[in-house]
Amino acid sequence: MNATQKILMLLKQSGDGVTADSLEKELGFSRQYVVRLLNRLIAGGEIHRRGKTRAARYYPGRSSHEISRLELIKEREGLSEYTVLEEVTKRMQLNSRLNKNCITIFDYAFTEMLNNAIDHSQSRKVWINVEVDHSNIAFVIKDLGIGAIESIKRGFEITDDFLALEHLFKGKQTTDKEAHSGQGIFFTSKVVDVFRIAASGMEFTIDNTRTDEFLGDIKQRKGTTVTCRIKKNTRRRIKDVFDRFTGDDYEFDQNVVKVNLSKHERLMSRSEAKRLLLGLDEYTVLDFNFKNVVEVGQGFCDEIFRVYANRNPGKILSYHNASDVVRYMIERSRK
Repeated sequence: MNATQKILMLLKQSGDGVTADSLEKELGFSRQYVVRLLNRLIAGGEIHRRGKTRAARYYPGRSSHEISRLELIKEREGLSEYTVLEEVTKRMQLNSRLNKNCITIFDYAFTEMLNNAIDHSQSRKVWINVEVDHSNIAFVIKDLGIGAIESIKRGFEITDDFLALEHLFKGKQTTDKEAHSGQGIFFTSKVVDVFRIAASGMEFTIDNTRTDEFLGDIKQRKGTTVTCRIKKNTRRRIKDVFDRFTGDDYEFDQNVVKVNLSKHERLMSRSEAKRLLLGLDEYTVLDFNFKNVVEVGQGFCDEIFRVYANRNPGKILSYHNASDVVRYMIERSRK
């Protein structure tokens, strides 16, 4: 029987709960180690705590006062994302149910996505749903405003929904540069385990647990719905994610922009290349995914891999999943 199993057994045998001090004496482990095990069991929903500091007592099972699901409807005008976060955290007792990494990621992702709805959606109301189960915490933020894709199209004069979606994930794209850095959606999609955004009849999912992405069609046309899921025992540290995409001077200058071209069978013209490159001037690495692309034109390749590359000698332009035909055209333009 390991230490965790012994703790569960002692809690079940006790009618009035046990303290960390009593477990320390019973098990012969340090208090720090015992508290760490207790916090893991709380995060997993196997035990709960009543009281604070050294007087706190631990009991088997979930607290009857814990809320597993919370639904809120808020008027957008005058709404503060931090006020809502405080309400959710307090009512759902998140600080005692999630590990430090998880709560840090949740706080960041939740406030970023709610702030987007407040500042950009023009919706009268915002719908918020937060749910905690045995393994994950998930939240959904929905509005009935103009929609994230439509907002990007208007702000950057883009006519194609798919190109607007790609633009949204380039990292520095915002229609309100005075108030936003444009990094919110980009970083949120990197720090959570699963990120999903639905708008303008499209649903785009980034699954960081499988390093995979999915794009599908949906019926929703109005507004934006963002869903995020985070593992309660996640070891991902938000600082590590930030460090991966920032330079030593903490500028957003080492972003690896992944340009997914898989929805296009043929990419022929310079104008198509120019649209794809829109908004990427500030970045260091551009990685093009040519999966499912069967044909590329000389103009398309020349614009990216010769003209753009020569204008930006400090950039790294890479590509993968290219067929032999596509690879030949790319390398030909580079020569």
